[in-house]
Amino acid sequence: MSAAWLTALKIIPWADVIEAAPGLAKSAKGFFKRTQEGEPSAAEAAPMPATGSGDGDSLAQALQRVIAMESRLAQIAERQQAAAALIDSLASQNARLVEAVDALDKRCRSLKVALCVVAVAAVGALIWVAGIAR
Repeated sequence: MSAAWLTALKIIPWADVIEAAPGLAKSAKGFFKRTQEGEPSAAEAAPMPATGSGDGDSLAQALQRVIAMESRLAQIAERQQAAAALIDSLASQNARLVEAVDALDKRCRSLKVALCVVAVAAVGALIWVAGIAR
């Protein structure tokens, strides 16, 4: 069983994994930090009451809210793009690991066949030696 682990460790492209690890860790930390940032508080999200006497004040407030919402939407889009990039990177690493495991599985099957052939040959040799010794 330890030989299979050693083979698995040899097949995995560790140089690529190690090279990509800092970027993935940084992306994951940034993504986690951004997702942990709270949504705007109820006071920030609540509509601002009109304090002025004219429509000009309410229009200015509405414009400020629209600008704030556009900024928030841009932040959300940036987070979504970062998450998509992180998921893409993780998916490509997962695909490489699946390929390595598949190669290990094929090698394991061929080793099992070779072991069976050697076992049959050994049993045949023992029977043949036992037949000659009589």
